[in-house]
Amino acid sequence: MRPEIIEFPEEMPARAFVGDIAEYPYHWHNALEIIYVLQGRVYVGMEGETHLLAENDIAVINRNEMHRIYKSSGSNKLLIVQADDDFCERVSPEFQYTFFYCCSAYHEAEAPEKYNTLKAYVAQLACSLCQEPYKNQKKIVRNYLEKTLFYMINNFDYLRFGPGIKVFGKKQEARYKKVYEHICKYQGRKQSLKELADEAGISLQHMSYDISDKFGFTFQELLNYSKCASAAKLLLSTDKHISEISTECGLSDPKYLIKHFKLNYHCTPSEFRKLYRGEEEALASQVQYRELPLSFVPEYFKDFYFIVEPKNRCLSLKKKVQWI
Repeated sequence: MRPEIIEFPEEMPARAFVGDIAEYPYHWHNALEIIYVLQGRVYVGMEGETHLLAENDIAVINRNEMHRIYKSSGSNKLLIVQADDDFCERVSPEFQYTFFYCCSAYHEAEAPEKYNTLKAYVAQLACSLCQEPYKNQKKIVRNYLEKTLFYMINNFDYLRFGPGIKVFGKKQEARYKKVYEHICKYQGRKQSLKELADEAGISLQHMSYDISDKFGFTFQELLNYSKCASAAKLLLSTDKHISEISTECGLSDPKYLIKHFKLNYHCTPSEFRKLYRGEEEALASQVQYRELPLSFVPEYFKDFYFIVEPKNRCLSLKKKVQWI
């Protein structure tokens, strides 16, 4: 279960299900995941942060991003849509360096149209998946998923927007992509901001100020967060000693891992492992959710209006489903 391997049917690059989820422990998987709250409320823990999602909220879980789901109170109905990683990379070669920052609980009030459009794309995709097999279904699903991905890349990429809603300039976007690619390429070894500034072709001071201004954290804070996220996965999926994990994640001394882990996860690595680690069999028993029929989805979206390409005509989703 850690990591969770998601398999997709042949030539079907996405899948969907609806569940009443009480508890789904920390896990990560080789697929992009979209969580849409149809009814009720739910907590979603992503890396070290916990977010409360209410009805009609949407959040994106990046591939291999560690997360957990547990209920707030009462029952819930969550639409989960997952996209095949290989398909995403074929659609956009830059997808491997794309990190989505999307959680409507925080920014929807500032950018309602942006989130409503994303919900519309997800609604189209989900409804194309939840029907009984029909002619050209796979082609239609691929088409909707491709449009959804392009919209997300252009409107929710962390390297384009940071944690805000205002898009960066093209030069800054290209610069951050270079930096991110460099970090990913040499993950596990010490990396200096000077080295990255040289890679981006700007001064150290300029780079330092730019990152703090756009992302709200220093370069070192972002780097340490990334190292702690890698450490958290190793704590849950291996029996490696803290000192081994520290070295593997690019921290020279376990005390640095403990220090930064406490800042990001609010507990020590050992406490984290004790809280969330479990053998596969025991872990599976902690999963508490009831799968609901997918036929529920079109009914939920029947009054949901959105723009239909190419003539920008407004049609209800109910009509769209019938038109398919």
